[in-house]
Amino acid sequence: MLLNIYHVMEVNPQKWPKTNIAGAKAFADFMVSKETQEIVKTYGVEKYGSPLFFPDAGKKVEDLGK
Repeated sequence: MLLNIYHVMEVNPQKWPKTNIAGAKAFADFMVSKETQEIVKTYGVEKYGSPLFFPDAGKKVEDLGK
């Protein structure tokens, strides 16, 4: 199985001062929210019979892809 992991993280505002800190935090919070992780978990199921992605927010390394 191909495990292709994606992450979201906020950059250091001291290193990148022109960054939209509030927008970055809002986006990161949105991506790891329970509601968004449920969308990720079910995406593709209706069309392909199984999910195209596996949400991993808050998971341990050994549980990735499950």
